[in-house]
Amino acid sequence: MATKDTHEQRFVWVKDKAGNEYVCRVMDLKNPKKVSKEDLKNCIDDASRAINIGD
Repeated sequence: MATKDTHEQRFVWVKDKAGNEYVCRVMDLKNPKKVSKEDLKNCIDDASRAINIGD
């Protein structure tokens, strides 16, 4: 059984200039301190993945 590269399993929280938060794999970011819109295409927007838990 092949093991995954440890960098593929590492995730970080990043914010864009508007203050929106994203979860990204480290390997998908060119520069984690300056995240571009291109980098964010591979990330998950925390607001768009909200789960409705009911009333």
